[in-house]
Parts: sequence; C-alpha cells; structure tokens
Amino acid sequence: MSAIVNFIGARIDSSEFYNQKMYTIISTPAPDAFSHPSKYRVTSDKTIGNTGVVLDIDCTLRGMVRPKNYTDKATGQPKTYIETDVYFDVYAVRPHVPPAVQK
Repeated sequence: MSAIVNFIGARIDSSEFYNQKMYTIISTPAPDAFSHPSKYRVTSDKTIGNTGVVLDIDCTLRGMVRPKNYTDKATGQPKTYIETDVYFDVYAVRPHVPPAVQK
C-alpha cells in the first residue's frame, strides 16, 4: 500500500525528460511569512504543465532506507548512517483554484 500526497497550489519551477520519465521540480507555498517555500521533485510519464503554472498535484509516495556503514574519525568506532530516498509519482493533475475569499 502506498501513501498519498496532495500538493495544493504547487508552482512548476522546471522540468526535464530523462530515461522515458518527466522529472518536474515544484515549489509549494510557504506555511507562513517567515518560511521559505518547499521544493520537491515529482515524476510522471508525460509533461504536467509549463514553467510557472500553479497546479494541484496528487502523487503516490514511495521510498526506501539503506544503512551505510562508516568509521567515526574521532573515535575509530564503526557506525551506521541511515540513508533515505523518497519518490513522488504523479497520478493526477488539475488546475489550482484558490479558495474563495470571504467578505
């Protein structure tokens, strides 16, 4: 079973076609005035939009964790670092409709 991720109001920053897949870099709105927008890379079979377009993107989330062994330089002890890879696979895209402003 996969987790579902919904990117609401994501802006396309760039995209690149490589190895039969479209890789698109998106920015999501910052949660508050003191934060920076978050950036993600989503994967799709075809183009999801042009640069600058704001969309709602539905993705499945998949990933893996791999232990990486290394030796601590200070103590010489063997240690393990957990490396993670996360992938967002697009399954639906629609134009973003901002919520109506209450007056």
